[in-house]
Amino acid sequence: MYQNQRLSSLLTYAGALPFWALALGQFAGLDPVWASSAFIAYGTGIACFMAGTIWSQAQIKQARGDAFLLFSNAAALAAIAALLLHHVMPLLALILHSALFIVLFFADQRIHRDGDQPRWYLALRRNVTVLVVIAYGAATLAM
Repeated sequence: MYQNQRLSSLLTYAGALPFWALALGQFAGLDPVWASSAFIAYGTGIACFMAGTIWSQAQIKQARGDAFLLFSNAAALAAIAALLLHHVMPLLALILHSALFIVLFFADQRIHRDGDQPRWYLALRRNVTVLVVIAYGAATLAM
């Protein structure tokens, strides 16, 4: 696991680009309803993907594995709930997703503390989490 640092880093940073393209696109004249819907849909996919990484870590952990399994499921469900709320409460949906990305980072930080991730991965996760949460702020301002 964690064998290709260069490719992992490239794909992780590339994964932040659609957040920024859609957030900034709203300021540049993209249809705001479409851009906002695309933003929250993309965020849901990425949040569920990140919850899945926690799920995979739980599969290999002896200590706290059950807690991580439950958390990963709750995180995915929260991401989907935000998607479903978006059309009636868009601000709440964006706040929920932002908070979820922060909580997912802290879960990875806990996994890292247990010695299950290399240092570069946690730094990458921190950097991209900051980029994504700021993109959520920009998307919120564009509303």
